[in-house]
Amino acid sequence: MQFASAHCGHQASCHTLGRKLSQLDISVPSRPAAARVNRSCRALADGAAVHAAAVAERPRVDLVPKPVTSVLQDLTRFHGLPSLSSTNEFHEAERCFTTLLGAQNLDVQLRTDKDLQQAAQTLEEAVSTAAASAFSSATGDHKNAKAAHTFLQRILYRINRLCFFWYDDLRNYSNERSLYLAQLRDSIEEPWQQWELSHFDVESYKSKTVEQLKDMVRQQAAHDVDPPLSEAASYIKNEMSKEGYRHLLAVGSVDGLVEASRQSRVCGGAPNEIMCAIFRVLMEEYGTGRFNKKHSTFFATMMRELELNEEPEFYFDLVPWQSLASINHNFLLTERRRHYLRYAGGLTFFEVNGPSVYRSYLAAAQRVGLSDAAAGYWELHIKEDERHGRQMVEDVAVPLIEQYGAEDGWEVVFGYDQEKMMGARAGAALVIDLKDVDSKQSTPAMSMV
Repeated sequence: MQFASAHCGHQASCHTLGRKLSQLDISVPSRPAAARVNRSCRALADGAAVHAAAVAERPRVDLVPKPVTSVLQDLTRFHGLPSLSSTNEFHEAERCFTTLLGAQNLDVQLRTDKDLQQAAQTLEEAVSTAAASAFSSATGDHKNAKAAHTFLQRILYRINRLCFFWYDDLRNYSNERSLYLAQLRDSIEEPWQQWELSHFDVESYKSKTVEQLKDMVRQQAAHDVDPPLSEAASYIKNEMSKEGYRHLLAVGSVDGLVEASRQSRVCGGAPNEIMCAIFRVLMEEYGTGRFNKKHSTFFATMMRELELNEEPEFYFDLVPWQSLASINHNFLLTERRRHYLRYAGGLTFFEVNGPSVYRSYLAAAQRVGLSDAAAGYWELHIKEDERHGRQMVEDVAVPLIEQYGAEDGWEVVFGYDQEKMMGARAGAALVIDLKDVDSKQSTPAMSMV
């Protein structure tokens, strides 16, 4: 699939969004209203400095089973963010998104509130511009594309995270079923997913027989359980500094502190051996229901040992777009039953390949002289994921291929390969940031507050 079709899909999705918004009886104000909404979007910026000072005074607390909060629920924070691009275009658009997200009963207010309507128009125009830039090349590496990808994936993540419960103010969920947010999500997701598909020869998967598909997943798993060190893994294992390790944990915490939450979304439905096999993996990730044994608790312990802030999503701004894309892709697959086979294939790769990745992380922690507590999460995962990988291949991937046959079973192998590609892309981007941190040997972002 070439980019041309992806770009056409993007234009179509934007037109569809416009039509759907008109069905919501939302009138679009004239452009002079832009000045009002920009002032409105900036209005909370003055409070950002006050909030930052308050955060700096927060005491460090021990890890105990308690309700958690997330800095992403502090909407004032996003009105003081540094620019995401040299033109400040996406920065302004994200502030407008924050204004929309914080509006109670957004869909209702959009029908009459002129400032919110103008904020929506500003945001939609930025999404259209960003999509055209992000998906105009195969790699998305040029400067403008990087800013565009970052903006789009941040918006997607902030919508997708409403699928989780964060033990916070219930009013934060008033827009979780907003038609506007759903349409906004689709306007980003559709062209992005077409762009992701263009990296693969999808038709080649469809031509395989059941036996070929089963052989493919088994052979790939046999290789990926202990592959040759990649350039990224080699750097982490042999060269990364302690500051680099702290940065690694900070970026990983956005997913690590809510580990396996998306996997829980696929464990319901008709009972069978496949579902139970996936649940067994989830059960161990969740410490069989014991908070002190939950894998995210071990991750938080590592962060405490390195004096990192354990607040969920605290280091969101450090996460490269490639990692956010992997997270958002996972949200998509777990929230759409139609993509169940692709998700199962992706989870198979993740569990199979995990131990080889974690060995590099563990070696890095030991090389820079960190304590067992500062690296215990990796050791735990190496032991458990070796078993999880075998279970996912023989108890999930292969049975799904057998059940759905060649007509649909190919999606398991495709999901496996797509997760592998996106994970490698995210890893390469992370190493670029790690090298930058290592060259500076310190970064203010690594403080506890």
